[in-house]
Amino acid sequence: MLISKEKIEEYLSQIPPIPEHVLNIIKHLNEGEIKKAALEADKDLVLKNQLKQVVNSAYFSISNKVEDTVQLFTMLGIATVKSILYSYLVSKFAPQKWSIFNIDFKDFQLNFLALYEEYVTFEFGEETYKTYPEIGAVIPVAVAVCDMLLGEKKEEIELLMQSAPLEYGTVIKRMTGETLFSIAAHIAKIWELQDYKCEVIEKAECGECLDAPISALVHFLFFYLASKPNFMDINSLIEFNPQCMEYIPKTTQRILNANQ
Repeated sequence: MLISKEKIEEYLSQIPPIPEHVLNIIKHLNEGEIKKAALEADKDLVLKNQLKQVVNSAYFSISNKVEDTVQLFTMLGIATVKSILYSYLVSKFAPQKWSIFNIDFKDFQLNFLALYEEYVTFEFGEETYKTYPEIGAVIPVAVAVCDMLLGEKKEEIELLMQSAPLEYGTVIKRMTGETLFSIAAHIAKIWELQDYKCEVIEKAECGECLDAPISALVHFLFFYLASKPNFMDINSLIEFNPQCMEYIPKTTQRILNANQ
């Protein structure tokens, strides 16, 4: 029942590379050239519309709609624009039909992005978020890949899980030798994120995050969000390690207090 490394690589190869114009936008953003980045974004109407939807949403409470891309980028800020860019890439990858998990993928993606930005900033400061904005967009893609891998052996997995109290995270590891977060790290490499960001993602696995506070936060936030009724289907993709909370005390206290 094992899925070969070749099969995993085949699924990962379906993840689209970053289009050249998006790479150019990221390059300009990294150089602090907001105007050049915005002019590059004008070439992609779908992306521009996504940026407009965010700026003109209730979150910003703007009386007049913003249409100019330079103004959109300026209002959102470099880190948020980067996050939206990766979110845009995720939306292009999301499967039309899910085999295993019954969740609203776009809703999960947006919730995870928002939580990630909020709590990285809250726990570690705005500059840390600005250093790692892409990580919040990579994790949801790994969920989609897990669904594909599990869907490949759906009937066998259903029989296995009826006969033994296994969780999806355990099944994925037994089938592939990979975990949710190691798959996410592979995706990060495909999208050419720096090695230190890929390492943060990989260390978010249970037991690996304990010497990496940002990894501990990613681990905690995934479990927290996947514990909500709308996303319970993916809750068992990780084995929650409560020790991660020791590394993110402010986040832990705020979330626990909010749920009392």
